Amino acid sequence: MKPGHAEIVGAGFGGLVAAIALAERGWSVCVHERRPSLLGEGYGIAIHNNMARIFAGFGILERVLAGGMRIDRRDSLDRDGRVVMTRKTTRSPYRIDRQHIIALLAERALAAGVEIRFNSMVASADPQGAVTLANGERRAANLVVAADGINSGIRDQLKLLQRRIYGRDCGARINVPRRPDEIAADSREGTVMIEAWADKRRVLYCPVTKNEFYVLLTCTMQDKTASVSPIDPDVWARSFPFMRELFVRMRDEADWPQSHWAHFQTIHLKRWSAGRIAVLGDAAHAMPPYLAQGAGHAMMNALGLAAALTDAGTIEEALAAWEQRERPLTEHTQFWTRIYGATMFLPAPLKKISILVEKLPWVAAQYVRAANHLPTGCAAGVDIGAQMGAAVPA
Repeated sequence: MKPGHAEIVGAGFGGLVAAIALAERGWSVCVHERRPSLLGEGYGIAIHNNMARIFAGFGILERVLAGGMRIDRRDSLDRDGRVVMTRKTTRSPYRIDRQHIIALLAERALAAGVEIRFNSMVASADPQGAVTLANGERRAANLVVAADGINSGIRDQLKLLQRRIYGRDCGARINVPRRPDEIAADSREGTVMIEAWADKRRVLYCPVTKNEFYVLLTCTMQDKTASVSPIDPDVWARSFPFMRELFVRMRDEADWPQSHWAHFQTIHLKRWSAGRIAVLGDAAHAMPPYLAQGAGHAMMNALGLAAALTDAGTIEEALAAWEQRERPLTEHTQFWTRIYGATMFLPAPLKKISILVEKLPWVAAQYVRAANHLPTGCAAGVDIGAQMGAAVPA
């Protein structure tokens, strides 16, 4: 179809990638962001091949990778710090600060001619093709993209929600300053991502920049003594005594006002569109963070949407084809991320088995299916592991 005008609600990963991809295909695009700027939580993002391929297509991959850390291996530990399994991270070797990526995507969007409006609140959307702002302004569009997050007002207005599955778990993301001896150890021992499981708790941490660790804490919703801000080091050290010093540093040095405990959820919609409105990202397919693919699917589905609009004759035909093509992989990842996260609820002996099962080729293939996917709309595949010269699959 011929390019038209798109109004996009939300300037996160999905909204910005949709904006760039549509603008590159000749569309005029306006993005509405309710916040005053793009600054937000600076937590770490794992860069897998699927995401790298999108960044490469936009011409920003090298700049994205330059802002983060290459991770050499991933160690899975038990409650006493013993290594249960170690893997070379050849398939997702980089961890990047979220703000760095968002800033580059916004810069790329502006260069493509996209308009980004801050403090712009969208009150409602019309399936016939329009958004109404909080100030009463009505803006017509050939396409509306609702990328407005897990609590999407547009999705709920359209009554598209089929299931909202609240998990038993929650998590908090925190950045912690690194010490000079830790930075120096990178050159001697390589950079390491640590994932530790004990009781019904999980700790994942790794460098996200030269000077900062990214930490993801996970526990059950009923674990009220663990899910507080700032954390109590004694509470967490009962499960991971070897990490006591890290927990003290987290309490004392992390920017807790910038973090919060989030209840993990999985979102399924009746359909991903209504009329001329497409819903994507957490608004359409939120998932727990265990496989690090929430942002990946938001970006893949945003790019796939632009490709579908190019190939179809009408907006409605494009949206139907888009969902049919992209939804199966998205729901595959939603299922398997919940399977992976279930490790936290297993007794200690079964935890170890669950971790080791990841070595089985078929299981590993399910976990990394999205990570190794060539997104619709990407001309060629990029393998950032191969670029590093690595030979051992993660």
